[in-house]
Amino acid sequence: MNSFVENNYNKKVHSSIKMAPIDRFKEDMQRLKLIPSKQEIDNIFMYRATRKVKNDATLSIDNILFEVPMKYIGDKVNVRFLPTALDKAFIFSEEGKLLDCIYPVDKVVNSKIIRDHNLKPIDFSAFTPQIKEDISCTKLIMD
Repeated sequence: MNSFVENNYNKKVHSSIKMAPIDRFKEDMQRLKLIPSKQEIDNIFMYRATRKVKNDATLSIDNILFEVPMKYIGDKVNVRFLPTALDKAFIFSEEGKLLDCIYPVDKVVNSKIIRDHNLKPIDFSAFTPQIKEDISCTKLIMD
């Protein structure tokens, strides 16, 4: 098959392009953009997602929890991954530069990490019910 393509098909003038396919290819060869490495090809075809990193420095991809460096806590990050190989994923910048490699969480190790607790406490006062002075707590329980 290869010899037929090289010796016959590519050297005959085709009616639609009015030239041989190999000549047409040589004419437009400068337009081709070559990809420098296999790794870059892999990066191009990975699934892409945007995820918000939780306060425990994790994010979720297809119901699998990944551990993320603490510097990303609270940030939205661009994640790329292969859905058939969720043993690792990658954080990329907006410009497409690889920033970090992330792995599924080892839940036992993750539970023992000492974290900074200088986050603002959540104010739940807006969610507490307002109790009128004339209604006793026992009446609220009875209703």
